[in-house]
Amino acid sequence: HNSLSTAMNLSGLALALALTRSPVVAAAANQRALRADTVGLRSSNGMASYDEALGIPKCNSESTSCDTGALINGRGEVHPEPNSPNTLDTTNCLDGISGGTSDESVDRIVVSSESGGYMTEEESVRITATVNCWADGYEEDYVYFYHASVQEAGDSNWNFIEKIQCTGGGLQNLTTPYTLPKGSEHVVRVSIRYVDSNDFTSNSGSCGIGSFDDNDDVAFTVVTATLSPNITQTLGPTAATTPEPSTTSPSSSPSTATPTPNPSLSTSASPSLTTSSSLQPTVVSSLSPSMSRKPTSTPSLPPSVSLSPTFAPSNTPSASGTMLSPTKSPFILFTYGESLYRDNDLDIQISVGLTATQIAQSGSSVSYTNGGQSSRSYHGNMDGAGIAQLPGGGYAYLSNAEKSSGNGGVYGLYFNKDGEIIDYKALLTGTSRNCGGGMSPWNTWISCEEVGSGQCWQVEPDPNKPNHNSPKATLLGGPSGGAYETVAVDNTNENKPIFFTTEDKSNGELRRFEADGNDWDALHVGGRTTYLEFLDGNRFQWTTSLSAGENSAASYYPNAEGIIYHNSTLYFVAKVTRTLFILDLNDMTYTSERTGSSWVGQGSFNSQ
Repeated sequence: HNSLSTAMNLSGLALALALTRSPVVAAAANQRALRADTVGLRSSNGMASYDEALGIPKCNSESTSCDTGALINGRGEVHPEPNSPNTLDTTNCLDGISGGTSDESVDRIVVSSESGGYMTEEESVRITATVNCWADGYEEDYVYFYHASVQEAGDSNWNFIEKIQCTGGGLQNLTTPYTLPKGSEHVVRVSIRYVDSNDFTSNSGSCGIGSFDDNDDVAFTVVTATLSPNITQTLGPTAATTPEPSTTSPSSSPSTATPTPNPSLSTSASPSLTTSSSLQPTVVSSLSPSMSRKPTSTPSLPPSVSLSPTFAPSNTPSASGTMLSPTKSPFILFTYGESLYRDNDLDIQISVGLTATQIAQSGSSVSYTNGGQSSRSYHGNMDGAGIAQLPGGGYAYLSNAEKSSGNGGVYGLYFNKDGEIIDYKALLTGTSRNCGGGMSPWNTWISCEEVGSGQCWQVEPDPNKPNHNSPKATLLGGPSGGAYETVAVDNTNENKPIFFTTEDKSNGELRRFEADGNDWDALHVGGRTTYLEFLDGNRFQWTTSLSAGENSAASYYPNAEGIIYHNSTLYFVAKVTRTLFILDLNDMTYTSERTGSSWVGQGSFNSQ
């Protein structure tokens, strides 16, 4: 950037600042594009839209959060920002006109409830801003947070909240808490400014006026205390009005742009695999490596339940078959943190609008709706599970047993079209520590062993299919096996679905398997395997080098567990570092974030 002088007026004092910055080449490599679903901020169900009257993005409905998405991405004409300047004072609070696409800008703002419930007056929220800091001088970039009511947001009525210095160049997620004052209409401003040689923390300095500065506002509506949905926690579900369910993206938290490599962690030895006579798994002999480049289909809907919960449901197994099958049940999306009530019999908290009934107990026979009982006791050490739709409207609940020394496996609890329990049986035995897994696009369950030489097994839940009694090790785990966790699938190309598998080991590589075909055999014949390798600049690639994948895992994502694919984006968690990685599979870049105070429950993964 060229030398320039900027005249600034602060509290009636005129100041001349000489700002000297080196030239920046606006090459294509410097272009930035904000992806609302991959930046990694929490946005449960409040997406803003541009408000013509206010001249800024606004969330008009009460919600758990308000997210500008890409509405403020960029700065003025420098990196063209939609509806610039996106400030309430469109005449006097304008964006800086110097620099290029790699320079300062506020690209996204998310305001979210700290409690996880609806944002409410006089309660705490968290403001998280995605800002772009100048790579060659980020230590001179500062981000300011302000709040005002929509009605009083004149220059003198902004309330200063926090000032945060950039700690690195490029996209950064910076966050601060704030307790909302009384009132239903609020506005937050985020301002990034180059060179902090003056005090802008006074309420009157809410607008940065430097040539590289960017100011953006977002307005939102909150619940007034007398109408708070959280009233159900004291009145109980029968006295409350159920809030409108959420329909948008998953929640997330502030992130660090690039994870710090982690020290190598030791790998614990796991019990060796033994087999039993019942439904003995058959290991394929040609477990050849494979490759891939995409990620999981949407899982089956869980069995739904009544919309009007009783205040204290019974904790005894139901013999009357009152559960509705997935094909009959209404689909309702619940957001974590919505109004809860406590079921004292089951000693759990449940979202208002849901009920829970105990249908099985480890160590006891399963009671069927017709009065009969299962011949075997319900399994213990329950872990990963899935729902498989069956012909005729019934379904099977498929559940792993994470037991060691060949005592693990998969078990199926079967329901007819009326939601009545009709059967319980073993589908896979003789395996060890069956932990996670996932559903395949063709409605089979993949169960992964979390042992040193474990495999991921395909299980056919449909009694009418030829492989129902023949569970089989897949190619997902490779010839040597590993301590595998979870599987996600991208079925965008139905002829070549892509499976992603995590491994819970200090150097456990994330595996990508591109299958040939879309049926049972696709996981046992052919295919190509590659491994995730992180590169500089928040980029990644799929490599055929297993050692490169292992080294990348040891440095960046040790002990990977949960994983899910959605809309060309792959999300997975490294539990040791408590980090969520978000991979954009289109442009091959990633972001990451650590659990922290803006996650519901102040998440720490409970040391898992």
